[in-house]
Amino acid sequence: MNNVLLISGHPDLKSSHSNATIISEFLKLYKDASVRRLDEMYPDYRIDVKSEQMALVKADIIIWQFPYYWYYMPALLKKWLDDVFTHGFAHGSKGKSLEGKKLIISFTTGASEEEYQHGEAMNFKVEEFLNPFVQTANLCGLQLLKPVYSNGMMYVNGISTEDDLSKIKAKATDHARRLYELVLKQE
Repeated sequence: MNNVLLISGHPDLKSSHSNATIISEFLKLYKDASVRRLDEMYPDYRIDVKSEQMALVKADIIIWQFPYYWYYMPALLKKWLDDVFTHGFAHGSKGKSLEGKKLIISFTTGASEEEYQHGEAMNFKVEEFLNPFVQTANLCGLQLLKPVYSNGMMYVNGISTEDDLSKIKAKATDHARRLYELVLKQE
């Protein structure tokens, strides 16, 4: 069985409906996964680099789970990446610690799939925004697996309905299942 490490990059997971559901449902399916909730561990954005690097070294599969903010990862996850993926650890002539590990980016978007089309609100397909992830994986010798994502996952208190919330949670449960199936294929 692979050592799976899920990095939760949601800045406030307790206020999340979709990302919190994805993580809890994934853990029901893959009970041995380790989860690092950056919002709980580093509310002050002071990342314990050595601890994070040690967790990464032990992992076979690394999952970055996050809501898609402005076509990228949230600031806390970006800070984590900036601090932890250092030259000499994650890249560079001596930075081989992550080489050969598998990386899955797993995320939710608030906008619908239809809005991620040419000429629509987001003007590009989701996949066209992923080049920074591809290059990060390439630079670090990580094998980037197919991303797992779900669109239309925005819930707004006071505006969204209970029916909207039920649909989001159902999509999040399906997202967790797809993530689990991708992880199982790596066994």
